[in-house]
Amino acid sequence: VAIVSPIAGTTRDIVETTLDIGGYPLVVRDTAGLRDAGADVIEREGIRRAVTAAREADIRICMADALPAAGPEPFWANAEWRALLDLPHTFVVLNKVDTLPPASDIRGAVEAWARARGIGNRVVPLSCASMFGWDALMRLLADDIRQSWAAGAALHMPLTKARHRQHLQQCLRHLDEFARTDEASVVLGAEELRAAGNALARITGKLGLEDVLDALFSQFCIGK
Repeated sequence: VAIVSPIAGTTRDIVETTLDIGGYPLVVRDTAGLRDAGADVIEREGIRRAVTAAREADIRICMADALPAAGPEPFWANAEWRALLDLPHTFVVLNKVDTLPPASDIRGAVEAWARARGIGNRVVPLSCASMFGWDALMRLLADDIRQSWAAGAALHMPLTKARHRQHLQQCLRHLDEFARTDEASVVLGAEELRAAGNALARITGKLGLEDVLDALFSQFCIGK
């Protein structure tokens, strides 16, 4: 578990985890925040790695603070950092919108914030404290993934080994048989699912059918 604190410069190493967003498995990388003032030599190395990771990523989320800065905001003045916003699939998340005055027009405040900094990216208001805007952000990311990669990846994913193709075709045949099984033949349907899973397991080397069968039989009461 990574250390988290409100002190700037806490995150230095890149922390990775996997998430499912809209049914798409992603590797998410949390990096050091980008700042000039107060960064020691170790934090500066973390910032260098953060910029490199952002350039290499398929999707970038730049998180900023909705509270007005007490002084100059170095991110927007740094040409190297600012160039990250020009990369495709880059979104700006404006966090802590729950700290805005209660009567604030959040949409108007976000638009004014973006205009003042010359930001043309999609800006998403968010509150990590109240989770306001979280669902909208997840939908936005899932839509971007689906439109940009999902269809093409499915069409062009190579199966370079004949053995893999044979097992995948066998899996599809068993799934077709399962789809044609009526509700009265639940045992036969379960056997088709088992066979389909076995075919996939011969490709992945991992067999996890118990969860599938538990989910299937939890909907039925089977007696002798």
